[in-house]
Amino acid sequence: MYYQRIQHKIDEYKEMASSHKGHVAPTRSTTNRQDSLAAVIRSKKDADEFMAELENAVKRSL
Repeated sequence: MYYQRIQHKIDEYKEMASSHKGHVAPTRSTTNRQDSLAAVIRSKKDADEFMAELENAVKRSL
């Protein structure tokens, strides 16, 4: 029973894939959200400093 449901799903996906024939137009996704972390971390040095501070904060909390 379980195997048959899985096989049925596989068959459905194969049918969907064959009906598109590789002509799927990709959609571009955008976000309007301002990520404060991305605004602060602009370089590898900034990222390294952030991770060091984060690791220190975690160690102090334990």
